[in-house]
Amino acid sequence: MLRATTYRTSLSICKLSSPSFALRPIHTTKPSDDLTTDKLPSPLNDVLYQKVEADMIGTPDPISNLRPVKYFVAANETPEETEWRLHRQRVDQFNEDFWSSNNALFVNAKAEYEESIRARGEKVTAEALSVFYKDFLDKAYDRQMAYNKQWWKENIGMLYPGAKAAFRQLMQKKKQEALPLSFWDKNFE
Repeated sequence: MLRATTYRTSLSICKLSSPSFALRPIHTTKPSDDLTTDKLPSPLNDVLYQKVEADMIGTPDPISNLRPVKYFVAANETPEETEWRLHRQRVDQFNEDFWSSNNALFVNAKAEYEESIRARGEKVTAEALSVFYKDFLDKAYDRQMAYNKQWWKENIGMLYPGAKAAFRQLMQKKKQEALPLSFWDKNFE
């Protein structure tokens, strides 16, 4: 009930009416196939795809558990800022892809393991699941290490475009401050 009330409140804040579709549970044993935005009502889609005035962070994705970021695109965005923004978007997509597939693998493997325990007539206990967790982490070690190495490369690779964009913004700011004020720009108060 609280989830539905919170959902209706968030819709009213966004000035949207309550949708006709049922609420989807956040945590499921298996990934859901209905996670596309085409099934959402169109007023919500309109809100999601409007241009933003600053970087906006969304609610966590139900599968990857990562919060999506919608980056602000300035009308006068410089090539350095564009490169920086696109690099961040690529890294975000890399993280989203990895964690979506990793978490889907985990949820499916856990469901299969629990089913095998129940098939033997045993109860699913914390001790039984600890064996699964250890086994899953051991099997995922190489995949996790490859992800970590690539993630570090991407983060280090973002330093140069980020520094270029920051330097360009600093130079533009100094240039604006150095321009003499015209008569109409002066404040006589």
